[in-house]
Amino acid sequence: MSNPFDDLESDADSSSESDSDDTHREQSSDKPTRETEESAGTEGPPFEYSEVRQRPLYARGETWDNFDDALGITIIPELRKAGIRDEEKREIHDAVLRLASEEPERVAELIEEERKL
Repeated sequence: MSNPFDDLESDADSSSESDSDDTHREQSSDKPTRETEESAGTEGPPFEYSEVRQRPLYARGETWDNFDDALGITIIPELRKAGIRDEEKREIHDAVLRLASEEPERVAELIEEERKL
């Protein structure tokens, strides 16, 4: 009894070879693409995942919502303008913690303000 899908295998093989040839031709082009020019030097975070230390951050739901809004409305669009399209969550969290480290007095002020409410 023959398999009714036997003939599909040979079509798939020749199709993948053709696709492979097309891909090779595209990659071997000497002319850089616009995307390559724009993203040069901005691909991927400046540090590896193996360098991160995961720790929980405890914040109220409203604070997380405000942070998510700031990310979507301001931060990510600014990154897009700078040609960064592949931001990583670890990169954003690292920047937030660096900002808090650079302005510890402001962090203390925010805590004091909340306690006075």
